[in-house]
Amino acid sequence: MKTDSNQVDSNKSISFTEDICADGICCFMSIPRKQTHLGMWKTFIKRRNASYGVKLLYTSIQAKDIVYTPCRCLEFYLKEVNTESGAALRVILRCGIFTKGCRPYTCKAFPDKTDSFMHDVPAPCVYNEYIAHENYVQLKYTHVFRLFYAIKDDRRLLGKIFPGYTAEETREKLNQCKEVVKISAVWNEKPSEYFLLEVPKTKTVLYISDAHPKIEGVKHAYGLWQGHIESWLEKHYGSKWQANLADAMKKENTVKRTQ
Repeated sequence: MKTDSNQVDSNKSISFTEDICADGICCFMSIPRKQTHLGMWKTFIKRRNASYGVKLLYTSIQAKDIVYTPCRCLEFYLKEVNTESGAALRVILRCGIFTKGCRPYTCKAFPDKTDSFMHDVPAPCVYNEYIAHENYVQLKYTHVFRLFYAIKDDRRLLGKIFPGYTAEETREKLNQCKEVVKISAVWNEKPSEYFLLEVPKTKTVLYISDAHPKIEGVKHAYGLWQGHIESWLEKHYGSKWQANLADAMKKENTVKRTQ
């Protein structure tokens, strides 16, 4: 299997794109639990490979773990790349019906089209928060969180996610990868083993728009989404939310002056 920065060459061609939101986090964290965003098409749409056992794990030392199930239309693929420290695995996430007429209207042209998903939601993009400075994340959530792709150790799933490789070869690649940790977990099902691969904080993968810009810091975020930020701070800090906000902005200014 030959690979480069733009395409995976195998029996199935998978192209990278940089003109759409391509991190796929919203396809885990921002969909209705019963996947009602698919509407009448839910019964007829073919399940894509992520729905066979890929999950997203939200974890933090100071908070309870949260496990998200993907949209049934999400495609999940592994790609092997060469790095300075050796071979590594990267994840490619794509909507399986991106060019189809049955694609939910709420997802079309996200995030700029007026009837697209979250266009009118006065809140920052989930992934942009994930890659934001720790000072902002700590203020809003009271903890710094990490995200992991959890890949179930299941023969049927493993045979679908690594083009050009069998299920056994995929399992071997995951077991040998230094970036991957294997755990046992019970997530609304029988006990299973999962391979954990941390979601990278990549700034080039997103489609940055006026509606969902990159978060430059606490002051920048507060200026864009004041009501949203205040509601979170009031929930966490009560009557002291303004003092906590002021302290975070002061700390941010101090850091900028020393850089």
